[in-house]
Amino acid sequence: MTDTLSSTQGLVSMATAADLLAGIGPSAPQARSVQFPTGFQPLDDVLNGGIRAQDLVLVGGRPGVGKTVASLQWARWMAMHDRTAIFVCYEHSPHALLGRLLAMELGSLARPDEFVELARLRTIAQEVALGALPAEALTADPLGGEAYRRLQSYGPRLVLIQGSGIRTGIAELGRIVAQHRAGSTALFVDYLQKIPMVENSTGNEERTTHLAERLKELAMAAEVPVIAMAAADREGLVSRRLRLHHLRGSTALAHESDIAILLNEKAVSVSKSHLAFDPVRAEQFKRWVVFSVEKNREGAPDMNLEFRKDLANYRFEPDGGFVTESLVDQVLYNE
Repeated sequence: MTDTLSSTQGLVSMATAADLLAGIGPSAPQARSVQFPTGFQPLDDVLNGGIRAQDLVLVGGRPGVGKTVASLQWARWMAMHDRTAIFVCYEHSPHALLGRLLAMELGSLARPDEFVELARLRTIAQEVALGALPAEALTADPLGGEAYRRLQSYGPRLVLIQGSGIRTGIAELGRIVAQHRAGSTALFVDYLQKIPMVENSTGNEERTTHLAERLKELAMAAEVPVIAMAAADREGLVSRRLRLHHLRGSTALAHESDIAILLNEKAVSVSKSHLAFDPVRAEQFKRWVVFSVEKNREGAPDMNLEFRKDLANYRFEPDGGFVTESLVDQVLYNE
C-alpha cells in the first residue's frame, strides 16, 4: 500500500488510516478543504465558507422561483474568484445563458436612477448574446461596455454547455468535467431529473435514486462539487411551502445530498393572518425569496435566509439576511 489513495478491485479509493495520517500536511492534496463560496451572504457563513469539493448540493423550488438564476449567479461568482464553473443546462442554450449573464452584470452595475437606460441595454444585451446585434451595440454605451468587460474577465473560467435529455447522461457529465476542468472546478446541473439514463428503471423514485447516487459518486471521484437543480413533485407544486420531501424522488435525494437548499416565495409562504391588515408589508414580501437550508452535513440545518429578487436582471441581491419570522406548520408567521 502506498501513501496515496489507490483504485483497485472496483473500489473508488482505498488506503489504511496510517497511510492517510502519514500523508496529511500542507503539501498534501485535500480535496474537501477546497471551498467554493456562492457570493451570497449569510448563505456562505451558514455553509462554513461555501460549498466544498465532493459535495452534492440540491437546489429545489417551484418553476420560476429562481433556481437557475441563483445557481448561475453562484457559478459566475466562483469564476470571478479563480474557480472553474461548468454549467450544464438541459433547458436553456449557452447563448441564452450568456444573455442572462450580461443582464446580470448590467443589473449589478446600474444605479437606481438608471432604470430606463438599464431596460434598454438589457434588451440590447439579449440581442448581442443571440448574435442579432454586434457587440459594439452594447459596448458603445459606458455601462454596457463595463458589463461586457466584466464578463470577459471571468468568461474563460465559466463553461456553458447545453445538455441533451437523450445524450448527456452521467458518463457524459464525467467526460465534460475531465475535459473542461482547470484547477478547482465545480459542476452545475440544471436539472437533475432531466439527466437521461441508459439503464431501465421501473419508476421515478428508482430513477432518481440512481441519478442521485451516480452524481454523488461523480462528485467524490472527480473531487468536484456537484450543484444540481431539482424539480418539485405534484404535491410540492400546490403546497404553501416547498420542502425537501416535496422533490421528485425525495427519499434518495435526502439521503445522497450533502446540502439541500429549498427556494420559496416569501409572499406565498407567509401566514395570511399577519398580512390582512398590513398591505404594505404584504407588498414588500413579494420582493423576497426564502432560501431554506434544510440539510447541511457539516453545519446547522434548518436555517432560513432571504434574498431580494432582481429577476428582471436575472439575479438576486447577494447581501441578504436571516428570516425573522418563525417556521411553524410549513407557514411563516411573526411572533
